Amino acid sequence: MHNLPIELVKEIVDNVSDTPDLFHLRAVNSTCRDLVDPTLFRRICIGNSVKSAQNVMQIFASPSLAQFIHEVVYDPRDNHPFLLLRSNDAEACCDEIEIAELEEALTETFTTLSSLPNLESVTLNFWPSFISQSGVETREHPFWFTSRQLTVLHSVYHAMKNNSSSPSPYPGIRSLTLNNVVLMPAASYDFVRSLKDSPLTHLSISVVSNSELFAWSGSKTLNGSVQALLPVPNERLATLEIKSPRGLYHSPSTQFSTHTYPSLRSLVLENIVLDHATSTDGVEEFILRHKNTLKKLEMRSCVNYVQSMATPIRRWATIWEQLKEELTELKEVVVDDGGCGYAVLNTSEGYVPHAALAASTPGLLQDDEQSLKDFCECVTARAAGSL
Repeated sequence: MHNLPIELVKEIVDNVSDTPDLFHLRAVNSTCRDLVDPTLFRRICIGNSVKSAQNVMQIFASPSLAQFIHEVVYDPRDNHPFLLLRSNDAEACCDEIEIAELEEALTETFTTLSSLPNLESVTLNFWPSFISQSGVETREHPFWFTSRQLTVLHSVYHAMKNNSSSPSPYPGIRSLTLNNVVLMPAASYDFVRSLKDSPLTHLSISVVSNSELFAWSGSKTLNGSVQALLPVPNERLATLEIKSPRGLYHSPSTQFSTHTYPSLRSLVLENIVLDHATSTDGVEEFILRHKNTLKKLEMRSCVNYVQSMATPIRRWATIWEQLKEELTELKEVVVDDGGCGYAVLNTSEGYVPHAALAASTPGLLQDDEQSLKDFCECVTARAAGSL
């Protein structure tokens, strides 16, 4: 390889994606190292262990390597089960010293993000276990798990705040993805509101569902407000995702009325429970406030909450008709097959699909389906310029 033309070496490097192979190539000579480094260090993964955090800190501290970092991912795990321990579970970890050392290492690592001149994207995956210094996966007590979430989040926002107050032309982190968030009281996220000039153009929040939280806390209705994680209104945010992939999410304390993003173009909602009555703080009003800029709307497995059979039902047909009339700039709408449904609060299971509603309200589902079809066809026609 020492005598190969540089163009051929570059082509070889460009066709290698396996990380161990890239490290082997990097060790061949300085030419290979210079060609490999931009690819090898473009995406940095931080495991949930003291050792991993310390290793990554060495990369961050090297200006020759830090310049290549565009994406940082915390604790990536493929097909890993998410399970919160009960507060009194005997398996829960109680080694407070080791947990404190982990939080200290993570804090130091994530506050240093502000020193990465080309960092664009950060993904934080929260799992209720960590790798101990003896190399064993250790399940955490829920208190320590939620404490670590706040520690890491606070550190990332500290880094973003440092960038926003810096005279450097570096725009800072533009994409932030949060997975498996256990929502805490709003006051816990004061650091989000303190960032007055958020650099984010994309924010994705994936929360722990009400049913998952019930298995931990015993509450069928209590869940924190996702509003606390939304940035201060600004003209940068263009795409927003609010998801609860493993079950329905609902929080009566959520108030969207104070949040408007003049550049919002794409909104994704998944497994979100809409309130039983319309409100300026509700999801629909949040959507409609962005009717002049919104180009794409996804509503996957969302449901309307039915308080009781004695109260009026907020029909999806009515919602689809209103969105069709007012979202005139929309170019794409994505809704799961079968549309969105209705949920009731079950005393033993929490929010569950309202199975009896269709039988007790003739024509309900047919009207919903037809209105959704009309909405989708109208959006498609407008996008094609035929309306």
